[in-house]
Amino acid sequence: MSGDSGPFSGFLSGAAATTLPVQLFTELLPAIADPVELRVTLYALFAIQRRRGRVRAVRESELAAEAPLAQALEPLGGVSALRFGLAAARARGVLLACALADGDALYFVNSDVGRRSLAAVQSGAVPPPAPIAAVQLVEAAPAPARVYEAEIGALTPAIADALGSACDRYPEDWVVEALQLAARRGARNWNYAAAVLRGWEQEGRARGQAPTAREDGAGHGRATGAAGSTTPAHGAGAGTTTDQYARVVRRDWP
Repeated sequence: MSGDSGPFSGFLSGAAATTLPVQLFTELLPAIADPVELRVTLYALFAIQRRRGRVRAVRESELAAEAPLAQALEPLGGVSALRFGLAAARARGVLLACALADGDALYFVNSDVGRRSLAAVQSGAVPPPAPIAAVQLVEAAPAPARVYEAEIGALTPAIADALGSACDRYPEDWVVEALQLAARRGARNWNYAAAVLRGWEQEGRARGQAPTAREDGAGHGRATGAAGSTTPAHGAGAGTTTDQYARVVRRDWP
């Protein structure tokens, strides 16, 4: 597809964000003149950042299946452009590569973490990560991200990553409700919502089972959870020491 489809309509509210190293802009961007190398480098960093778990890396086959990258490389050579871009990123020292037994190649960011991960995979200490779902051309922001931006504040890359990890651990509707509860209680920060989720988990709510009572009932005493446990209602403890989550303090995420 050509680049004449009209002006960019703007970033989606609550869309997931990606963290990129400052050196990419201060050192690499001025040095990369080839458009293929630049596009592949940027997309590879994005794809690796999406990975969660012990080994953050991306397979060449995963990159080849990414629709946005394929569209970006189509007028520049397609699959051959991808291979050229990856080779150029390796030669420049941005990416590290590991050949896999199945014929694929695994790419890591050339950082302390990436070098340790590469050594661990090469030694057999950890297995290569399984492929992750490819990104489509338009990726709607997940509900927790939209709720966070609407109820709590700006969605930073660290918060987006924390929300993703929370959704891996808890049902998505729990995460949404915890964010809404934090906003209703005036505790507009992720740490509070995370404490609510941990509390629900520890009080016996089965994973995958939606809460049976909301915690916003001012004047309703205590609300009963799905497994018969109790949690303080909004009117009983919000903003006071009787609120079991009031001990959570605001702090910056790393």
